[in-house]
Formats: sequence, C-alpha cells, structure tokens
Amino acid sequence: MRAEGTFELARRCFTKTQKLLILRRANYKCQYCGTTLSQENFEADHKLPFSQGGATEVWNALALCADCNRRKSNKLEGE
Repeated sequence: MRAEGTFELARRCFTKTQKLLILRRANYKCQYCGTTLSQENFEADHKLPFSQGGATEVWNALALCADCNRRKSNKLEGE
C-alpha cells in the first residue's frame, strides 16, 4: 500500500513492445500446438501465472493461440 492509502498494482498486461518480442521469439507459432500466429490472433500468457506471482516480463511469457491459452488457464507450463 502506498502512503496515500492507495494500492500500487503490479502490471498484469504485456505492453505492445513486449508482445511483439514474445511473438518473434516464438517464430510466430503457438508454443503449445504449433498453429501459425499473427499480431492480431495471438495471446501472450505468463509461464508462471500472474495469479501465482509471475512477472509480466518477456522471459516469463508464452505466445499461444486462444484455444491453448484457454486450456492452460492459470496452470504452470506443462501441467
């Protein structure tokens, strides 16, 4: 909590720049099923879920298609 009585929230969403780096690092493929991704149809997800303390940083990110991201939910990578 900050001195003024407001909470300082951790940043949950990846920035546009981070998303582009994540997508490029994954060679424009879903890192679970291999589906071809574009900037318009991919989702950046936390390897260690944000809900479990995972950082919103490129090193803690996966490029996933929407279906794989829904299946992964807040589980750890590979669960």
